Amino acid sequence: MVCTQLLDALEQLPERASRREEFAALKAATRAEIAELTPHSDYLAAIRDVLPRDGYFVEEVSQIGFASYFALEIYEPRHFITCGYQGNMGYGFPTALGVQAAHRDAVVVSVTGDGGFLYGVQELATAVQYGLNVITVVFDNAAFGNVQADQMRIYGHGSATELRNPDFVAMAESFGALGLRATTPDELRTALDKAVRAQRPTVIEVPMPLSLEQSPWKFIMPASRSRAAER
Repeated sequence: MVCTQLLDALEQLPERASRREEFAALKAATRAEIAELTPHSDYLAAIRDVLPRDGYFVEEVSQIGFASYFALEIYEPRHFITCGYQGNMGYGFPTALGVQAAHRDAVVVSVTGDGGFLYGVQELATAVQYGLNVITVVFDNAAFGNVQADQMRIYGHGSATELRNPDFVAMAESFGALGLRATTPDELRTALDKAVRAQRPTVIEVPMPLSLEQSPWKFIMPASRSRAAER
C-alpha cells in the first residue's frame, strides 16, 4: 500500500533538467585537484596504465595507500583490497599473497610503504616457494611517513619514526624474487610491464622522499588537518 502511494507520488513530480553537465564539471574539477597531489597521483596513474582492467590492487597503510582511496580508478567490484580505516599497518603484502593464491592467473599489485612492508617481508620466501607472483611496489621514504609527517607538522620534530632500510632490490633477489628500482612514474611503468611479463614475485623499490606540503590527508580528513595546521 505504502509503496503504491510512493510510486504515485513520484509520477506526479515535475521533470527536472538533466544534471549531466553539472556532474561532469564537478568530476573534472575533482580530478584536477587530485592531479595536484604529486608525485602520488602520477605514480598511481602509472600503475593504472599497466594493471589490467581485471587486475587486483592491494593498498597498505602508507602515503601512497591513502592516496589510492581517491586517486586510483577501479573498474571491477572487489578488486580494490583495503583494510579501510582500521589502520592495520603491515597487512598489505601478506594479504596480497592471499589474493594471488585465490586468483592465480590475475595480476596482483601491492603498494606499500617501507615501514609496512618490513612487517611481513619474510613472506617473500612464501611467494617464491609457492609461485605467488605478486608485484609489490615499495615506496621508500626511510620512515614511518604518516606518523613522522604528523609529528613534524604539529610538534616541529620527529621521534622514533626514522628507519634504516635494506637495499630492497638486493633483498628481493636474495629470496629468489625479481628486484627492480624506479625513480619516476615512467620508470615505474616500464618496471611494472617487465614484472607482468616475468610472471615472478617482484619487488619494485621507488624512492619517494616525505613531503609535508603534499599529503593525501587533506582529501581524507580536511577539517581535522586544517585545525592541526592552525596549531
